[in-house]
Amino acid sequence: MKKMTIATALVFGIALFSLFAASQLDLQQPIVQTQSSHTFISSKLDLVKEETCTTTFFDEEQPIYDSCAYYRNFTSCLNTTGENTDCSSQQSVSAFRCRTGSEIIARNRTECVPNREFIIEMIDGETTLRKKIDYSDWGPCIHETQGSCLVVTCVSNEDGAFKGQFTNCNGGKSCQRFEICDDGIKSYYKNSREDFTEDDPSFFLGRLQVEEAGQ
Repeated sequence: MKKMTIATALVFGIALFSLFAASQLDLQQPIVQTQSSHTFISSKLDLVKEETCTTTFFDEEQPIYDSCAYYRNFTSCLNTTGENTDCSSQQSVSAFRCRTGSEIIARNRTECVPNREFIIEMIDGETTLRKKIDYSDWGPCIHETQGSCLVVTCVSNEDGAFKGQFTNCNGGKSCQRFEICDDGIKSYYKNSREDFTEDDPSFFLGRLQVEEAGQ
């Protein structure tokens, strides 16, 4: 009976140690979270922008400083009966700040990257419809409010964006625009022309779509 108790205690101890080790390992794993910000457009429209934030954990060595003493030994002579006579050994002490060691400090760093998509919440009574414009494979987009409508304008990476940044839609750049209002969503395009239209024959790129977004 005593041997079984010892064996049981040993197995329990190993399980506890494994659980502790696993928990310590989990603490060092990156934590990925999604943060959302809402922009009010109208009583029936809400723009949601999300960003993915990753928190990483790492150890950092920090120096430890303390007061140190510098001892200087020297000989002092009174020269009472001639040069270098009546001499004695003396010592002076000077204090200074010095590094005495180091310690490991647990640190973390959080970096957030905006998701390349817009989520539009369309409120109809007690029902909220969520639509999504995913432009991760297209080009940069900007948005603005015009009256009670949300206008999203995107420029192609292939013939419009400048180093991944939105500049304008002039001079033959391929652009797509969404006008999102209480009564629905309309899409407009342009390439060789200077204004947006529902159908521009010179617009040859794959078109962005408004998709259903999960809750």
